[in-house]
Amino acid sequence: MEPASASPSLRVHHPCRSGWTAIAQFALVAFFVGVSLTLFGTLLQPLVNQLLHHFGLPPLGLSWWRIFRRCASIAAGISLWVCIRAIEHRSFRWYGFGLLTAKREFAFGLALGVTALGSMLAIGLLSGVCRFAITPDGVRLWRTVLLFVPAAVLVAALEELVFRGYLLRHLSTLSTPLGVLLTSAAYAAVHVKELSFAAAGLRELFGLFLLGGVLAVSCIVTRHLALAMGLHAAFAYGARVNKLVIEFTVPPGSWFIGTSRLINGVASWIVLLVVGAVVLWWVQSRHRNRGGLGYEQA
Repeated sequence: MEPASASPSLRVHHPCRSGWTAIAQFALVAFFVGVSLTLFGTLLQPLVNQLLHHFGLPPLGLSWWRIFRRCASIAAGISLWVCIRAIEHRSFRWYGFGLLTAKREFAFGLALGVTALGSMLAIGLLSGVCRFAITPDGVRLWRTVLLFVPAAVLVAALEELVFRGYLLRHLSTLSTPLGVLLTSAAYAAVHVKELSFAAAGLRELFGLFLLGGVLAVSCIVTRHLALAMGLHAAFAYGARVNKLVIEFTVPPGSWFIGTSRLINGVASWIVLLVVGAVVLWWVQSRHRNRGGLGYEQA
């Protein structure tokens, strides 16, 4: 059982040494697990391709970077469990994860994320950058639309626990602004689609960094991961499904609107900043009405 003083708050006051130690141990475990899975996947791919060829199916053709990105989530989940449960002997609630006790925050984050996606879509449609183009593959469409809902929530829960729960909490022992900057940069680096220093790649990198910052601020001001999880799940779902129902024409002005990546245009950055402002307003409003946030102690 966790000590009575433990709290879901991401603002902690442990010695800096423990913060660096926790981050270092997570990085080492994640590195070794990630490298092992990537090597295994790279070695396994030729065998899988032979099997696919036997059944007349196209080969995978995944680069090491794409294999690494697919293995990163598994490695992060394993490393998170090892560090929190096996090394620290703490619960995930200690790091702000308690969805059943913060359903309202999760629902608000989900609604806010859907509204933000709707705003981005409206801007794209009105500007002519994108248009409705539903894929003729009905099986793929409905399979993705329906089955990716739990997957989006699962991805959001795992990544929020890693970036805003574990890493941000320990980095905040040094400096909260430093924690926001570093976790947002790490989030952007992990999620960037292609390693490129071209203008499009840099816009995507900055958009991911800004999204990570909004999620980090959401966790700090709510002292919980639930609202950020709702936001994250909405964006993850939108990024996966939009390609099946929306077609981007990519005109010369796409730098302002963006592409199917959703967060690589100036208009999308403005929407993200508005989302952050709404989160701050909502938390302050609840604080005034209830005399405090009053989240349950772990």
